Amino acid sequence: MHAFFYSPWLEPDVRARWQRHAEQVPWTHYLADPDWAEVERSGQGRTARRPFFFWGEQDGEVCLTALGVRRQLPIPGRSFWEFSKGPTFLDGEVFDHWLGWLDGVLAHDAARIRVAPPLPLDGGGDAVESTLERHGYVRHRLLGTWATLCIDLSLSEEALLASFRSSTRQEIRKCLRLGVAVQPEDTAEGQAILCDLQRAMRERAPVETASPDLLARISRCWLHGGSGGTVLIAREGNQPLAAALVIIYRERAHLRMLPSGRNPKASGKASGSHLLLWEAIRWARTRGCTLFDLGGYSLMARPEDPLWGVNFFKRGFAPTAEPEKVVAIHEKMFSPTIAASAHAVRRLHTAVLQRRAGGRRR
Repeated sequence: MHAFFYSPWLEPDVRARWQRHAEQVPWTHYLADPDWAEVERSGQGRTARRPFFFWGEQDGEVCLTALGVRRQLPIPGRSFWEFSKGPTFLDGEVFDHWLGWLDGVLAHDAARIRVAPPLPLDGGGDAVESTLERHGYVRHRLLGTWATLCIDLSLSEEALLASFRSSTRQEIRKCLRLGVAVQPEDTAEGQAILCDLQRAMRERAPVETASPDLLARISRCWLHGGSGGTVLIAREGNQPLAAALVIIYRERAHLRMLPSGRNPKASGKASGSHLLLWEAIRWARTRGCTLFDLGGYSLMARPEDPLWGVNFFKRGFAPTAEPEKVVAIHEKMFSPTIAASAHAVRRLHTAVLQRRAGGRRR
């Protein structure tokens, strides 16, 4: 018999059993780890994001875990619930029962629930997607078309470099000739540079937002001076060219952000991104990582899309790798009108902020 629970905190005993369960699941993701909860905790009032811990038990053992984030909407008593890269489970039947239980627990509050357990499609993920559809979840039209590329770090450094596309190796050498240098800089200055470059990158491609507060929380709660990842900055002299945020979880390094401030085709100069990613890969190898996850790889990008260029860049470092396809983001709407209104408010708020930022730059 399964029993399910949720709470805004974890008792030490539950946390220990949670971690034992997670260690048994090969596809567990850092975004579903309880230590990531404090990264998610932010804001007040209408901007509040609050993490909650969900778990299931069977015969005294934890059999499912999930880190859920409740995002308050401008409408009192209504929220969005997000389970990024979760829940984590081994038994699809447990997941089936949990989805039914979740409806009863959250339906009074949730305008939308979004889940995305990163189970490989060829390892049971197809059945999981069928379960989601049976419970009324729908694959997200845009966010449900992503995969990832991974680089095998067990190769020697020379073999790794030789495996890259020739044009990628040329860009790395070009950066070195121009004197571009890369250093880990998980400092307030490094975080500010990463934030500024990510903001500029958002004007050219649909990348995630970054704020100084978010990066400070990631540094404080997860990076821990390099054991959980780092920020790397590529500079030409004193000029920052590009930045990277690398997250380590188990033996996998995850490329979370890689913004650059220069378009090499437009400027005729090196962007620094190729050397930066190569140095990030080398850095991850020194930390014992065996895989380097290049992050989002769009399966729907077309040559006219900005994401086509992102795909092409990443392909240069993994030209023969097969994209890893996992269960797509699925969501269930309980109040479609409220969800649409909240989305419109967020878009308007983002547009206002972008106009203000543009005015300051001019």
